[in-house]
Amino acid sequence: MTTAYYKSKNRDFTLLKGNCIELLDSFDFKFDMIFADPPYHLSNGGISVQSGKMVSVNKGDWDRSNGYEEDYLFDKSWIMACRNKLKSDGTIWISGTYHNIFSVSRCLTELGFKILNCITWEKTNPPPNLSCKYFTYSAEYILWARKEPKVPHFF
Repeated sequence: MTTAYYKSKNRDFTLLKGNCIELLDSFDFKFDMIFADPPYHLSNGGISVQSGKMVSVNKGDWDRSNGYEEDYLFDKSWIMACRNKLKSDGTIWISGTYHNIFSVSRCLTELGFKILNCITWEKTNPPPNLSCKYFTYSAEYILWARKEPKVPHFF
């Protein structure tokens, strides 16, 4: 039995903490919708600004890139686990930045999902351009996809 990391007082919401593939495999039912916020692979020793102070972007080993091929295989494994736990008319929403969203899109396509939209979330307060070597990235993306290309989904 999985122990809740957090449960709302009215019990409408439960948060679990652990390996997403192991957790998904532990459920004996299928989902209507899954929202995933996977690693963006940003932990590379870089810096950013938070509350006016320079801070490290390192979030931990779980967010470190292992190279394109390894990151792709990781994405494919957890997206496949999600696919196995979605109902046939189920949808998945996956957030990301340009660092991971193209790998996620490739995996969704290869696994037979129908991508419905790529939603752009414009950041009104992006971090400043500290390096002066790149444009400031001021958006994140959410891919919305349905499990089966021909099965209607809920809108």
